[in-house]
Amino acid sequence: MNMMDGKNTLEPDLDFLRGLVEGGGNRTQYLTGHAFAVGGGLYAFQCFANWLLVILALDLPGIVWITLHSLPTVIFLAYCVWQGVRYGASNTGNATSRAITAAFQAAGFTNLALILIFAPTAIGRNDFTIWLFYPAVVFALQGAAWLTAYQLRRRLWLLGVALGWMVSAVALGLLIGNLAYLLVAGGALFLFMTVPGIVMVRLSKNQD
Repeated sequence: MNMMDGKNTLEPDLDFLRGLVEGGGNRTQYLTGHAFAVGGGLYAFQCFANWLLVILALDLPGIVWITLHSLPTVIFLAYCVWQGVRYGASNTGNATSRAITAAFQAAGFTNLALILIFAPTAIGRNDFTIWLFYPAVVFALQGAAWLTAYQLRRRLWLLGVALGWMVSAVALGLLIGNLAYLLVAGGALFLFMTVPGIVMVRLSKNQD
């Protein structure tokens, strides 16, 4: 058997194993990081703005509250659509990158199911407290997704983000009905969504 032929046969397997160790998927990491940074910033602003308006006890018209509660989601969805149209499918890279992307996508789709669970119940019972458990569950799901990323990549900063989401989820559950709920939610969104998003973008550029 020709040694060169053997080398050529092994190269695809070696590249695959190398990809599992090194990560890869720079484009996926770049686009996901951008989405996290934008979404985290928007929702953190929403939480802090709500907290400030409640503290100031301003008598604002209903349209202001409706805009504050809906505009961040509208902007973020528009951004995601724009990103998808401009860059197309971003689930590229090696097996590790695709697995991590799949974990975050699964958490995102699960959020939609949770909305359909909590929202009708809160509206039907006319009890907004029920709806406040929804963000706590979403934070826990985000923690699970980041924990999956850590288990695949074994990078300590990923574990730190995962634990941050989970601790924040527990804190929100304990702060239902307390104004500090909004501060914890806003802080968590900035620290564990916006900041990691920026880190992901920087890492993807450094790996180019």
